[in-house]
Amino acid sequence: MSTITMRIKFPPTYPLIYKTLRVDGTLTVSEAVAYIAETLHVAGGDSIGLYIASLDEWLEEGKPLSDFDFLEDVEEVEFRDRNAPPPEPEPENEMIGDGGNCCMVM
Repeated sequence: MSTITMRIKFPPTYPLIYKTLRVDGTLTVSEAVAYIAETLHVAGGDSIGLYIASLDEWLEEGKPLSDFDFLEDVEEVEFRDRNAPPPEPEPENEMIGDGGNCCMVM
C-alpha cells in the first residue's frame, strides 16, 4: 500500500483550516474525499472534490490518488465544493507609508 501525504486546506466555513493527512494512494479521489471527511469529522458529499490551486486543476473523481504524481510535491490540496464560487483573492501585503491613502500626517 502506498500512502500519499497531503496538506489539506479547508473552506472558511469548516472548523479546520489546514490538516496534514496520510491517505492510501489506491483510493480514488471520491473515496479519498469520503475518507478525509470521516477521519476528520467534517462535512463531505458528492459535490466535494480535491482541487490543486497552484495548477488550477480539479482531480478526476474516478482516478486513484497514485495516478497524480505531483500530489507529494504540491504545497496544499483544497477540500472544496465544486459548486462554490471561487475564493476571494487574498489581499497583498501593503506597507504603511508606501504612498497609499491609508494615513495622512498633518
